[in-house]
Amino acid sequence: MLSRASLFRLTQRSVAAAGAIGTIIAWRALKIAPRRPRLEHMTFDLPPDHAKLDGIRIGFITDTHIGPTFRPTDLQPAIALLVAQSPDLILMGGDFASESPRYAGQAAVALSPLAAAARLGAIAVLGNHDMECGPDKVTAAFTAVGVRVLRNEALPIETGQGTLWIAGIDEVTHSSHAAEKAFQNIPASAATLALWHEPDFAEHAANLGAFAQLSGHTHGGQIRFPFVGPLVLPRFGRRYIMGHYTVGEMQLYVSRGSGVYRPPVRLRCPPEVTLITLRRTPRG
Repeated sequence: MLSRASLFRLTQRSVAAAGAIGTIIAWRALKIAPRRPRLEHMTFDLPPDHAKLDGIRIGFITDTHIGPTFRPTDLQPAIALLVAQSPDLILMGGDFASESPRYAGQAAVALSPLAAAARLGAIAVLGNHDMECGPDKVTAAFTAVGVRVLRNEALPIETGQGTLWIAGIDEVTHSSHAAEKAFQNIPASAATLALWHEPDFAEHAANLGAFAQLSGHTHGGQIRFPFVGPLVLPRFGRRYIMGHYTVGEMQLYVSRGSGVYRPPVRLRCPPEVTLITLRRTPRG
């Protein structure tokens, strides 16, 4: 049986060890994890009448949050992961800058290599933080580097293997989103991919005829504990948190995002960029 003095020393050592482990975990969550992105691979099944689009590859990046705590240099590993894949098309899901409009230009310049790397160019929608930074300023900054910003509108992409429509819908928190307006000029038989910052309105895009949707906004929670999951999730990002979902007949993918926001840490939820491959639907 341990003496009282031995028990006291053992307790002290246990507390010190726990404190050291906690410090290491906190340091990694703040300094290391936010800057070690992963490349995630995803496949979307095409509508049966659009098998010609088989093999088209789409790079997706979202929630970069360039600002005081996440700099353009911090984003470079994520950019490099996607550029190395030589995607056909780049889609960007919003929340590019945070805290101040002065970061809009920095975010656009940091992401511009992606537009140059994709033969079909780059398309973006705005997120709630972009609205706070000034939607016109963010749109102008991205337009200047060759990224087309869609605001409740759709764009046909001639891929060389058929036409893929991208429906870009304004974010919901601060703006007048109008999904119906975005879809109004799309042919009923088109292959349409919805790009919408918040994922929780996926049913709406599905009802309007999208075969797939890409979203961000949630960051996957940023901080996830075993058996608990994410501690905090944003409004309009609490139903579909991260990864792949089936919503009616539509496929939804929610990215964990490439940057960080308050607090600027990641725990058990690494940042990501995503490569989506379009595949023909197997006939039964």
